[in-house]
Amino acid sequence: MDYSLIKQLVLLSEEFHRDSPQSVDSATELAEFSRWLQARTGSADAPRRQTVEREPSHPMETAASVIGKFVTFMYRYLRTYSRLALLNTPLITYDDFTYLATVYGRGPLSKSELITRNIHEKPTGSEIIRRLLAAGLVQEAPHATDRRRKLLSLTPEGQRVLFEVFASMSQVAAMAAGNLSAAEQEQLAYLLTKLDAFHFPVFAAARPASLEEMRQQHFPHVSPEWRPTGAGGPPAGAGPEQPPQA
Repeated sequence: MDYSLIKQLVLLSEEFHRDSPQSVDSATELAEFSRWLQARTGSADAPRRQTVEREPSHPMETAASVIGKFVTFMYRYLRTYSRLALLNTPLITYDDFTYLATVYGRGPLSKSELITRNIHEKPTGSEIIRRLLAAGLVQEAPHATDRRRKLLSLTPEGQRVLFEVFASMSQVAAMAAGNLSAAEQEQLAYLLTKLDAFHFPVFAAARPASLEEMRQQHFPHVSPEWRPTGAGGPPAGAGPEQPPQA
C-alpha cells in the first residue's frame, strides 16, 4: 500500500498549525484545514487574473504588485460607497464609523489602543478621535489604576448614531464583495486575515529607521535588489500614487 498521500497530509497538517497564529478550535479544525489546503495547493488550478481584468496589465506587473494595487483600490471603492451611507449623519468618513464600532465592540479603550487597532499612524488617529469627541460621540474617563491614561467609550448619542448606520454600512460591506461567490468571499477573507496576522506585529513594533532596516528585521525573504521581469520601464504599480492612503 502506498502511504505517500498520508505522509503528505501529515506534513501539510504540521505546516497548517505553524501557519495558524492561534490554536484552532477542534470543532472547526477540519473546515479550517480544508480552507487552508485549498489556498495552499489550489494556485496551479486557479483561474488566471487576465481573464477578469478590466484593462490589460503591464507585462512587468507581478502578483505581489497587483495585490498592493488592488487592495488600495478596494479601500478607495469602499470609502466612496461609505460616503453615501454616512450622508446626513455626524460621521464624515469611513474611519469615523470604524472607530465608533471598535470602541463599541472592544471598549473602553485608550487612545493609543484604538489607533493601533485601526492601523493608523498617531497623528491621523488622534484627529479622528478629536472629531468624535467634539461631536459628542465618544467620551473620556480616567483609567481605574493608571492616572496617566484615559479610556474612551461611546456616549448614548454615539451608540445611537452607530446603531443607526449599521444597516447602511452592512450594505456597503456587501457592495464591496461585489460579484464574488460565497466560496470566493470565504477564500479572500481567509487570505486577507492571514496577511493581517502577518503584518500587524510589524506595524505594532518599533518603527525601523529605513526600509532596508525593516526588510532585514521583518522581511528577510524579500530581495534587496529589484530585477525587471520584462522589457520596458519600472513595474506598473511602483509609482507614488500606488501606496495605500489613510
